[in-house]
Amino acid sequence: MSKVLLLKSIFFFTFFVNLTNFAISQDSFSLRGQFLLDKKVVIGAVVTVYDGKEIVTQTATNSIGKFWINLSLQKKYVLQFKKQGIPTQKVVISTSVEEMKGDYLKSKVVVFSLSSTKQSKEGPGTDDAVASFMVNKNGILERDHPEIPEIAEVKDDKIVKVEEVINDLENKTEEIITTQIPEDEKEVQLADYSALKRKKDSIIYWAERKAELIINDALKESDEITKEAARNASKTVAAKKNELKSEAKIKEDLKELAIEEKPFLEREDIKSYRAKLDELNKKQNLSSKDSIIYLETSILFKDEMVKSARLQLEIDKLSAKTREDSLALQQRENEILMAEQEIEDAKGEIEVQKLVIRQKNTILFFTIIALLFFVLLSVMVYRSFRNKKRTNAILEKNNIEIAKKNKKILDSIRYAQTIQQAILPIKSTIDKHFDWFIIFQPKDIVSGDFYWFNHFEETGKSVFAVVDCTGHGVPGAFMSMIGNRLLIDAVKEKEIVKPIEILEEIDARLRIALMQDQTANNDGMDICVCTIDYLENNKCRIDFAGAKRPLFYSDGKDGEMKYLKGTVRGIGGKKRLRERAIKPFEENTLILEKGEMLYLTTDGFFDLISPKGKKFGRVNFMDLLEEHYKKSLPEQREAIMDALQIHKGSEFQIDDITILGVKL
Repeated sequence: MSKVLLLKSIFFFTFFVNLTNFAISQDSFSLRGQFLLDKKVVIGAVVTVYDGKEIVTQTATNSIGKFWINLSLQKKYVLQFKKQGIPTQKVVISTSVEEMKGDYLKSKVVVFSLSSTKQSKEGPGTDDAVASFMVNKNGILERDHPEIPEIAEVKDDKIVKVEEVINDLENKTEEIITTQIPEDEKEVQLADYSALKRKKDSIIYWAERKAELIINDALKESDEITKEAARNASKTVAAKKNELKSEAKIKEDLKELAIEEKPFLEREDIKSYRAKLDELNKKQNLSSKDSIIYLETSILFKDEMVKSARLQLEIDKLSAKTREDSLALQQRENEILMAEQEIEDAKGEIEVQKLVIRQKNTILFFTIIALLFFVLLSVMVYRSFRNKKRTNAILEKNNIEIAKKNKKILDSIRYAQTIQQAILPIKSTIDKHFDWFIIFQPKDIVSGDFYWFNHFEETGKSVFAVVDCTGHGVPGAFMSMIGNRLLIDAVKEKEIVKPIEILEEIDARLRIALMQDQTANNDGMDICVCTIDYLENNKCRIDFAGAKRPLFYSDGKDGEMKYLKGTVRGIGGKKRLRERAIKPFEENTLILEKGEMLYLTTDGFFDLISPKGKKFGRVNFMDLLEEHYKKSLPEQREAIMDALQIHKGSEFQIDDITILGVKL
């Protein structure tokens, strides 16, 4: 996870009520925690605290995964998180410190962000704890050991991916054809990632080497197939050659079969067979095809010889008279039968050889097709990889330039944030006169919202204002600077304290500053302003006027929350609306008891969108205030922040949010 994402995660899930550190007693440590599993809040998990084997206390996480427990100092505890359906998690907490700064130990919200891949055994043991925390010298609970650097994990992932790709290529190669690869080429050493990078383009390099080996072996196998077929055929051919290569042998065979030599050898078909055999005899090395032709021709020659012998035998049988003649004819018939059997055996052998050659040729054909496909695929992968590498290089260069520009822009905006923070009221100034809290949460780094305060020592009157300027981010921040200056001019310098007069003054000055009567500028502001004056008998007078913004307040008599509507008219704004009859601002006066609450807001919280597409709304906001307004100010602030987080969920904040709470 990048630093930005990590900061966002911590921001969304650990934003707590009180921004200041709180003090706790010397012998007690107050732990505010939040339980996350795989970066998701776990609700309703049972938190059990062990001291040794004894259970110290138990609690449960609330609707945003938070819990709060008190622990003694100089102790070592085991915190066990348990909920049905998730792995049991366990962390070690040490509250032992050797020295401290100041009189108190301080606590902060500790996020126990654990992983579901680690499950601990139940019980108080510490050996299977998935995390360890301890109190440092400043009294702050922090993790006891650093995290593993993310870059190492990334490097390992890349090596594993390269190994998987190469193994996949090797498996595909073995499926195409089984070959005998030299021992020194069988294994690809991938132990060193940097060495692999230097070997050309790692995946393609080994794919090409493997393809080269396969092609060479396939060619060798092809030669072996041809040679083997030739050898098998040549065995029979050699035997037949020895039988037919001499005239003497032919004449001897004719004599044994009682065939007349001259008429038989003068036949045209016999001449063609002999001519073909002579032609093949002149060749020193016969191909597999020529060997088969030689065998078939010699068999045809021998078959004709046997047919002639059979015909002559039948003729001679008719003229046989003595027993000796019959015995001689029987012997000749036996020789003819043997010759016929030899011919049939030779024909069967030829068919077997033809079948073997066809099968091996088929295997060779598909092997070559597969190799060609593999080579083509390797070329395509290489080109794709090369193009992707080139594109990635361009993107990386562009990303670097964009990152540099973004950094400059962000640095400028962050510096603008410090300037904007400087115009906001100093906390200690308001603390002298009121108990109060503020929720100031810009959508972007700088805000179009701001809050304002001024106290008149001579009269004891105080003026509060919350302003929502047009836009947010940088444009809104510019408008907030203008609005702050206009409030200073109207209230501090001209000492205007009536809210309606303040709004009229700001409206007139803003139109002049932005020249809205002469231009098409439509920027403006929504403001709620109230002046507080303390009376006798513990009562306060509140004069209020609002430009499109209401004032929320608690009524102790009725025990409920109420609100005063603002005037439906903004400060500045569209010229076409200003050209109509301008509605005057309305002022309202309240007399409230001390201890009651006032709330000044912008519309950012009301317009907050939930994952279901619903806004929070004014009614829900008043119900929220009515439920918590009697609590302490830190508790009120925390309740509002929790409600904000729960309603927003995974959605983005769409506007700046400002809520100012003042206790009379």
